[in-house]
Amino acid sequence: MKEFLNWSIGCLNQAGIDFPRMEAEVLFAGALKLCREEIYRRPERILSESEKTILRDFVARRVLREPVAHILERKEFWSLDFKITPDVLIPRPETETLVETLLSLNSKNPDELSLRLLEIGTGSGAIAVVAAKEISNCRVTATDYFLEALAVARLNAKKHGVSDKINFLQSDMFSELPIALYDCIVSNPPYIQTSRLNDLMPDVLDFEPRSALDGGYDGLDFYKRIIPEALNYLKKGGVIALEIGETQAKEVTSLFYGEDKYEGINVTQDYSGYDRVVFAKKKTNG
Repeated sequence: MKEFLNWSIGCLNQAGIDFPRMEAEVLFAGALKLCREEIYRRPERILSESEKTILRDFVARRVLREPVAHILERKEFWSLDFKITPDVLIPRPETETLVETLLSLNSKNPDELSLRLLEIGTGSGAIAVVAAKEISNCRVTATDYFLEALAVARLNAKKHGVSDKINFLQSDMFSELPIALYDCIVSNPPYIQTSRLNDLMPDVLDFEPRSALDGGYDGLDFYKRIIPEALNYLKKGGVIALEIGETQAKEVTSLFYGEDKYEGINVTQDYSGYDRVVFAKKKTNG
């Protein structure tokens, strides 16, 4: 196995893949259903021909820049394992900042009998599932425009035992939502400027859904819809938290300030120190 691993590392390195050893280990672990540590505890293990075939396929696909999450059909987020397909955006570590902000904001209301949360653009369902697991009294409505994404999200909710706490709904933003008021609205909308899409790594540009990336001319198309429309669905004192691109805090906070019914507008940084989440509260008066 050691010789085959070294061959895989060499292939990925020659292809210009960042961190080739780590990625080869992840592919090996996924293909052989081992933890990465076991690869080095059993270097003398003889691989079967079927295992070699799978590994050659995995390495060849990664050399062509197919994301590891697509190859393995899974991605870890919030220490949970999520089903991933090309129909959904791969959950990023920085999005955990959005989850942390959401949990922090809602921890201030522990006595609520039932907390109602709305997620716009659920994709894989990662945010909705984590919220449902972490907030015991939470009821989630999670929307997405694409049925294929909703199918993946439902699988993840079932996998993590929270299907009974999440209502998945096909909707273009708020368009198909029934009249209701929520304690919290959360979203990680597309925020990349159309003109900058071609600057993305091929792993992203060529494999992830463009609809989950393209934020329009200035990257703000979805914020311009969500921020004003959310007021119709937030109860007074309810909170809204939106993930942003690392340079968008000024523009997105300006959109909040442009509405006269928000207060407590603030920005949270991710662990790399970049602005990552803008959140606000709907005013209780006015």
